Order: sequence, then structure tokens, then C-alpha cells
Amino acid sequence: MSFLYENKILSEAQNGFRKGKSIDTAVQSFIGRIQKALDKQVHTTGIFIDLIKGYDVLNHKLLLEKLFYYGIWGSTNLWFRSYLTHRKQFIEICQSDSSSMRVNRYRSCCMEINQGVPQGSVLGRCYSFYI
Repeated sequence: MSFLYENKILSEAQNGFRKGKSIDTAVQSFIGRIQKALDKQVHTTGIFIDLIKGYDVLNHKLLLEKLFYYGIWGSTNLWFRSYLTHRKQFIEICQSDSSSMRVNRYRSCCMEINQGVPQGSVLGRCYSFYI
């Protein structure tokens, strides 16, 4: 965080991961801007995009380039590269048959993941990371 603050990487509009800011402060700011516009009789339009699954489609190459651009170089950038690359996953579906008390398991082949962040990771739980 000190790196982000010292290098002024975070926008003032960034509310996530900032001391004294939250989703509540983001909503209050948004409503305040709308009220000011309406008071000035300015036509106001809102566009809302649901990015809840945004981290499932995060491009690894783009993220690493952005980190490099913002000064995350050397061993730290290599750590992120190592963390994101050469990961594999498969899908398993379990089907239980109540009449025979049997459980059938179906598993896909294991494939390398080239986008998204690992589920359950700190990066995977970030919903408002500003890149």
C-alpha cells in the first residue's frame, strides 16, 4: 500500500482498499454527483456494469503489463507471473443415484488456465481493484 500511495498510483476515485473509504463512500460520492448535476438541471445518465465475475476473465498478460507499467518490476513481477502461469484445473461433477446409493463421478481433462485468478485467493476476492 505504501508503494501505491508514494507513487500516486491510486486514483482519488478509488474506494476499495483505502483507509476511510468503502462501498458506502463510493455510493455517497456517486449520489452526491447525481444530485449536483440534477440541481444544475444537467441531463444525467447512469451506466452500470456488473463486474462480479470480472476476475474470471482477467487476462494474465495484460495484468502483468499493467503491474510493470506501475512499477512492479523484477522479482515481484516474476512472482506474480509465477503465481498466475502454468496453473491447471478440471471440473468434476458428482451424481448420486438415490435408488442404488451409487455416486457417479464425471471429470473433465485437466487444462491450463490462461485467464482469471485462482478461486479463493486474495486476488480472487478483490472486487474493486483499480487497474
